[in-house]
Amino acid sequence: MERKHILGISFVVVALFLFLATSDFSSLFTGKATSNIFDCKDSDNGITPNIKGYVTGSFTPYRPSNDFCVNSTAVGEYYCDKDKSDGMLKEIFCEFGCSDGACNPPKDETIVCDQGCPFNGECLPVSTRVSGKYCDYTQSLKVQKEGECENNYECKSNLCLSGQCLTEEGGKNFLKDVEHTYFWE
Repeated sequence: MERKHILGISFVVVALFLFLATSDFSSLFTGKATSNIFDCKDSDNGITPNIKGYVTGSFTPYRPSNDFCVNSTAVGEYYCDKDKSDGMLKEIFCEFGCSDGACNPPKDETIVCDQGCPFNGECLPVSTRVSGKYCDYTQSLKVQKEGECENNYECKSNLCLSGQCLTEEGGKNFLKDVEHTYFWE
């Protein structure tokens, strides 16, 4: 029985010795809790509300904090306030609104598009419909029609037949007539 007791104590002493030999005790003498603190990193390099970014902090390096829209007119912008931190959050007013974690660019219709129409700082392809308008081949946004047409996208109903925009009701009636004439099912 005494031999088993001595072997058990020997095992505990050897395990304790191995643990102490492989441990880093520098934090005990420097006052640091850990030696694996990372610097704060900001993907959009500071307070830049017009770019969606994220911050990875010193204590949460694998859990980024993403910029986000607080509401339709403000962005929550994360930024690094100092090297060894998890970053800070600042709410910033967006003059032209907020979407997808960034302030919208100014609505500048002076943008020049090689093809398509300028809209909210971007070029829309011809035939794109947005906000009751369509992008015409003349590279300008025009109000959707209810009368004469050449293309479906020009019409409010998105139905142009024989040079005339069909109303929504007319489109439904047209589809019913087609179903009765050509029964596919």
